[in-house]
Parts: sequence; structure tokens; C-alpha cells
Amino acid sequence: MTDRSGLEPRMSHPLEKEVSIVTPEQVRLVFPTAGVGMRGIAQLIDMLILFALYLALAFASIFLENSDYAIAVLLLIGAAGTGAYYVGCEYFMGGQTVGKRAVGIRVVQMEGRNAGLLAVVIRNLFRLIDMLPVGYFLGMIVVLSSSADRRIGDMVAGTIVVVEKEKERLKLRKKMDKQIDRWRTSLPRQRLEDESRRAVAYSDWALLAAWAERLPFVSQQRLAQLGRPIAQHLAGRIGVAQHIAANDTIFLIWLYEQLRGDWEI
Repeated sequence: MTDRSGLEPRMSHPLEKEVSIVTPEQVRLVFPTAGVGMRGIAQLIDMLILFALYLALAFASIFLENSDYAIAVLLLIGAAGTGAYYVGCEYFMGGQTVGKRAVGIRVVQMEGRNAGLLAVVIRNLFRLIDMLPVGYFLGMIVVLSSSADRRIGDMVAGTIVVVEKEKERLKLRKKMDKQIDRWRTSLPRQRLEDESRRAVAYSDWALLAAWAERLPFVSQQRLAQLGRPIAQHLAGRIGVAQHIAANDTIFLIWLYEQLRGDWEI
């Protein structure tokens, strides 16, 4: 049964969970959820990065002659830096931190869109609760008991951490790249603006990627038929006119090339 959010827990294996997300555009996306193991590895990588900040602050405190005021300021900087790292990365990197990108997981909202700023802030504020009493013990217990591997912060913020499948598609990508190379000389030279990139939700990217995956297997006529409504939808989403390209197929290939570096791992 699908709940009001469009999130439908599924079990693909006794130790592996999946969710089926129905987006507002009525696109059904199925993702494996990120369990304790993958999230723990991502967290370890992120903590090693943050350790460099803490180490720098520790060295700075040596030169402050044990000034209580100065040390308190350094502690505040460390706490703020930790929060800024998680919030900034997840918001500007499409739901990923460096650790999440390394293991191939991503935070999305339950309707399949990018996690918005408010959701990112909320889920990371609740990180303080998930850390109780020590070592993310409470968060780990909640994730293990959740049907969709969600911690408290995810439940409150309306987010979920999913596993991306692109790494399993390397052979398909090679075939796609060969097809794209045939169109490359026809692609517009215009670059997609940052504001337009941020307007693309994960469900938009999934729709575009699903179309692009048909490049090696579908005729040009069929590609054009499938691509017309997708091109119209995405052109409206990003605020770029389709006439920058000769046709819808070229427009979508151009857009795919512009966005794949932001979304693919």
C-alpha cells in the first residue's frame, strides 16, 4: 500500500529494503534504501573530513594561552562548521555529502524531489538526537527498526536516503556514450546556468536519464516521440527554450550532457 506521501516500502531481499516513490509527475521510481552499513561508511568518511577542521582548531587553541573566551569561540566555530558542512553539502550537492557520494547514496524528499533547504536543515538538527547517548546509537536503532531505513531526522524532515544504481550501469553508459558522440557536433555550445541546474529535481533527472538510456536501442523517430513531452516539461522547469537546439532529441541530449556530472556518481 502506498501512503499519502507516495512512499511504498518494499522488500527485495530479507536484508535489503526498497521504496517505490510516485512523484508529482506520476513517475514511479524504485530505489534500494541505504541501511546502517552504507550510512555508517559515509558518516566515517565525513567525520574524517571534519577531523581536519577539529585538528586545525586544536592547534589554534595552543596559541591562545588557554583563554577561556577564545577557546569557547573556537568550540562554537567547530560546532557551526560541522552543521554547515552537512547542510551545505546536502543542499548544494543534490542530497549528498562527500561521504554519501563516495558510497553512492543520496538524500531525497519522499516525493522524489531534491531535499530542500528546510528539509536539509531539519534532518541535520535532529542529528543531535540521533547521536544519543553516544556513537549514533539511537539513530542506528531507529534505522534498523524502520521499514524504509529512516532515522528520526528523516522522519521529521520527510526525507529518505536511497542507494543510486548508476554504478551498476557502466556497460549501458558506454553504449549511451557511443550514441551521444554521434550527436555531439550538433549539440548547442550554450552552458546551463547554475540557477537552472538547481531547478532540476531528482525526479526530473530520473525522467531524463530514463529517456537517455533508450538511445542505443530505439529508432530516432521513436526517440523523438518519447522525448517531445519530456523536452517540453524540462524546458519549462529550467527556463530554457527548446529552440536552442535543432530538435527535441538534440535538446534532451544536450541537457543530459549538461546535468550528468551533477547527478551521476
